[in-house]
Amino acid sequence: MRDTPFSGSPARTQSVSCIEDFGQPGHNRLTFPFIDPLREYRWNDRPADLPPGVESIWIYGGPHASLSAQTLTGHWKACLAIFRQWGADGHVASIQLRILGPVTQPSGNGEARGLEIIAARLFPECAIPLLGLRPSEISDLTPDWPYPLRIAADTICKLAETGAPAELIAGQLSQLIRQKSETSAPKDNAITAALRAIRGNNGDLSITDLPKRVGLSERSLRRASLDHLGLSAKSYARFVRHQKLVQTMIKLPRPDWAGLALDFGYSDQAHMVRETKAMSGLTPRSLHIQRTGLSR
Repeated sequence: MRDTPFSGSPARTQSVSCIEDFGQPGHNRLTFPFIDPLREYRWNDRPADLPPGVESIWIYGGPHASLSAQTLTGHWKACLAIFRQWGADGHVASIQLRILGPVTQPSGNGEARGLEIIAARLFPECAIPLLGLRPSEISDLTPDWPYPLRIAADTICKLAETGAPAELIAGQLSQLIRQKSETSAPKDNAITAALRAIRGNNGDLSITDLPKRVGLSERSLRRASLDHLGLSAKSYARFVRHQKLVQTMIKLPRPDWAGLALDFGYSDQAHMVRETKAMSGLTPRSLHIQRTGLSR
């Protein structure tokens, strides 16, 4: 029997704030109902709370946080991120606007103190209209935001420099993306339908049947996927399945590995282990220990 997921507890708001009118009309504060077992990472992935094209908005770290070393595992998404480094005196030392590109090679994040990242994770089909970039152009890279977005984010940067709560900055980031999506939303076409179908099935679906589902030939779907994403639909499904597996396993104190392999469509547990190692450099068990702090 599968273990009951972590019940968790409400994510606590950072106490540092220099905004006297915080909470007054005009401020858009986003809530973060989910938190990871290490209490380092908070997120909101409820579609009703998010702008079009955004999978989730998340916060990592904080002004007083000591962050553990983590492995970045494979995914094919882009994040619009605000990096805020806090000094030992409790004041903001620096602000950076960076894009976090897809990860094709697992890499490690070292331990950090006083680092805070506030970011919106975009669905890959939104990268071209919003960022002017294909995901493949920024894979394994962290470039600066495009100039038009940096200009549009000037108010957000000024707010972040004051030490405003991360939830408030996240709300402003969400509002910026919502405004931009009015003129930069991806076209609702066969490739977007294909990507939604892949995500809707957690990456576990027959790629050979996918062209018929979206009204394209197999060759046309492959060409469209390469044009929009920089990789095939089959490869994208592989990334989606891995990420869904990771998101599920960290909610379980003692995962049933054989059951998870079955649930996510791997041929057997050994297949799941091979795929996880290819995506993260770690076995599922080792990755679970790293992400939860549980050694059993």
